[in-house]
Amino acid sequence: MNSEQQKKYFVGIDISKDSFDATLIDDHQKKLFYQKFTMDKNGFKSFFQKLERFDKALLQITVESTGVYFISLYNYLINTGFSISVVNPLLVHNFHKSMSLRKTKTDKKDSFIIALFTLKNLEILSKHSKQTSTMRRLCRERDKISEEIAKVKTEMKADLNVLFPELEKHIGPFTKSMLLFLEKHSSATSIRKLRTTQIDAVFNKTKGNKVRMKSVELKKLARDSIGNGDKYLEKVLYSKIQRLKLYQELNKEFDLDISSFVDQNWNTDFDILTSIKGIGKITAQKFLIEVDDIRNFNNHKQLTAFMGTDPSLKQSGTSIMYQGKISKRGNKYLRKTLFQMAVSCIRNDSTFNAYYHKKRNEKKKYKQAVIATGNKLLRVIYSMLTKENYYCESYR
Repeated sequence: MNSEQQKKYFVGIDISKDSFDATLIDDHQKKLFYQKFTMDKNGFKSFFQKLERFDKALLQITVESTGVYFISLYNYLINTGFSISVVNPLLVHNFHKSMSLRKTKTDKKDSFIIALFTLKNLEILSKHSKQTSTMRRLCRERDKISEEIAKVKTEMKADLNVLFPELEKHIGPFTKSMLLFLEKHSSATSIRKLRTTQIDAVFNKTKGNKVRMKSVELKKLARDSIGNGDKYLEKVLYSKIQRLKLYQELNKEFDLDISSFVDQNWNTDFDILTSIKGIGKITAQKFLIEVDDIRNFNNHKQLTAFMGTDPSLKQSGTSIMYQGKISKRGNKYLRKTLFQMAVSCIRNDSTFNAYYHKKRNEKKKYKQAVIATGNKLLRVIYSMLTKENYYCESYR
């Protein structure tokens, strides 16, 4: 008998910023205690003392992943030897809905529902959710930094269009060598004053890809340029180069952390996911980290609802129901990732391309057709990952 089957006591914790509610039930659903605790050292100590009279080996604690509030309590309980799992609130919400149509909501009741969810779903509870939650924040930060990189590059092009407008037409300004060069000589006026040996000295400082332009050619380009030097704008460009280099360094560091984490936790899932043409390293990583463990979902419909790409139902009169726009009730980061994956799969895979055009022929708008294709992709992904099958274009 494994450790999950031996559990006898189940604790559900409902967390807010300043406090948390805990309910403990036994394997017969009998409530053994309920109490509210403060979200501080004294509250943690009181909670620990409350749990001390139960055998840790027989006790399973579950907390919802509400922002960052749960992390301190999670760490405390792990460090004091308790077994604790973290679940997405939507899973608990759906579990509650399946039990009752009553809409009463209290912290006391919520913690009881989480405890009951633990009892009923012990075999699927993820054991690495806390780390996934903090990694999810890192992954989202990488996305923000990538957006900042694109923004800074656009701004730099606008500045260069004044200082040296011909440069971008002949050479990429964002290689290591060119960034190093532009840090010191960012205008055509400045470059005109340099000797070719000085230009070569900067170009040869960096390793890897070299500038595909000879120093004489760059000097001639600067001599014939319509750009003008402006010491204030050159300082602005210098500042943006520093920001770009910082963002690129952070992105590189984040990439290593994320790749290592995915490799440790979802190595096989990652390989399966990237076997689909159009799903690359970055989107596969984001998908796995945002979903956490796809086996926590009983079917692809639950996963679709978790994302918020399920159609919302609208009522006309008393009984006529029709499907409206997507609900958007779920994980917006996951929706964005699914959309990116769907667009790429439409371009690279004949099955998804045909399905997209089928939806377009049904008079669906572009986004509607992509979302429909994304939902089809999600059904395929769910089947592949739960059955551990690799993809082929005939996969349905």
